[in-house]
Amino acid sequence: MDTLHTVLRAITPERKSAPDHLTVFREFLARLDKIQHKAPARPASPKPARAKHARRKTPKRGKGT
Repeated sequence: MDTLHTVLRAITPERKSAPDHLTVFREFLARLDKIQHKAPARPASPKPARAKHARRKTPKRGKGT
């Protein structure tokens, strides 16, 4: 049991030195916001005009008797 306590005491300072999870999340959001503001707006690239095909009328069907 003494060995367990020794190991836990050795590990505990490592946890305390880590930044708070909320701080990390806020920093992440700040960086994400910065990236979004820097991103240039994509210019709308003109699509090549397609040739339109003449529509064909469907043949009329006679009444079936």
